[in-house]
This record gives sequence, C-alpha cells and structure tokens, in this order.
Amino acid sequence: MQTADDAAQISASQILEAAIAGDKPTTAAVVSALLATEKSSKQARRQLPIEQLMGNWRLFFTSRGKVKLGDQRLRGFYLPSWIPAQISFAPSEVAAYPIAVTNQITVGLVGLKLSGPAKYSDKKNLMGFDFTQLEVKILGQTIYSGKFPSPREGKVFGDIAIGQLPFFAFFEANSQFIAARGRGGGLAIWVNQD
Repeated sequence: MQTADDAAQISASQILEAAIAGDKPTTAAVVSALLATEKSSKQARRQLPIEQLMGNWRLFFTSRGKVKLGDQRLRGFYLPSWIPAQISFAPSEVAAYPIAVTNQITVGLVGLKLSGPAKYSDKKNLMGFDFTQLEVKILGQTIYSGKFPSPREGKVFGDIAIGQLPFFAFFEANSQFIAARGRGGGLAIWVNQD
C-alpha cells in the first residue's frame, strides 16, 4: 500500500527527472522536490556508495541560500549551460588522501579551477574537501597555477574531521545526476558529464 510519503517521493522524482530532461519546472517545485528527496533519503538511512559520486558533474540547479521544509519562499535557479561550472571527484594519486576534487567555472574568457583533497563518509553521505590549488586561465592561457590559501594550511588533511571542512551532504546519486546540501545549507543538482 502506497503511503502519502511514497506518493510525495514519486512526485518529487518526477519533478527532478523533468528538470534534468529540460522541461524546467518552476524553481520552487524543484527546491520542494529536493527537500522531499532529502527527507526520504534521511528517513530510509540511505547510504550512497562513493562509486556513484565519482565522475564529472556540471552544476545544473542551486537553491538561493539555506532552505528547509516549511519555508514559504523556496527559491533557486537553473545555471545556464553557457556558464559551465563543474565539480569532479576522482581517485587520488596522492596516498595521503583517497579522493581528489576539482571545482571549475568558465565565464566568458576567464576560467577558474580549484582542486585539492577530499574524503567521504558513506555512513552519512558526507564529502569533505579542501581546495589547496588554484589555476586561472584567460583566453585558454594559464596566468596562475599554484597554491590556494586554506585556513587548514599546515594541518594533516586526514586528521581533520569532515565536520570541520567544507562539505556536501549527498542525498541522491544516479547515472543522470547527483544532489546534495552544502555546509551553508543550500541545495544543488549536478548533471552527469561523463
């Protein structure tokens, strides 16, 4: 027998699938669907294996600021495809940390890329990371590539608790998209680029 929560989750899934397919439901509907999916995932204590998060993901949608169930004004926006913002998770080549994260955006002629170590807690679906490298390109030419200042500089990354790092709390991952809440409380959807 289907419960009200089951029906809400089916509806939320349909809204998210429509958004990914390009149908562009209202931003309030997408934020509401993300909140329902997050709630369902937490209630089910769903664990997302790290393998589902690995890859290249383009930022597709983000909420405006911290949102929670019951908010009257659910706001967000679709990121235009002509402003490519991408996050990538891959196995690290450095033994000191298991995952490498890269976050990059290109606006017009300028490209920014941040990279560094990451680690994942599959019990809580938390991906903690620290950006330690910055690359800046103009017209495709690298004008800076080097260290990026971090408040955790000088500390051993592996010894830092995920809760003390910037992090994403993932609540959905499939072959089409991943969805998470950031440490600041906002929600986001990234679509698969692989």
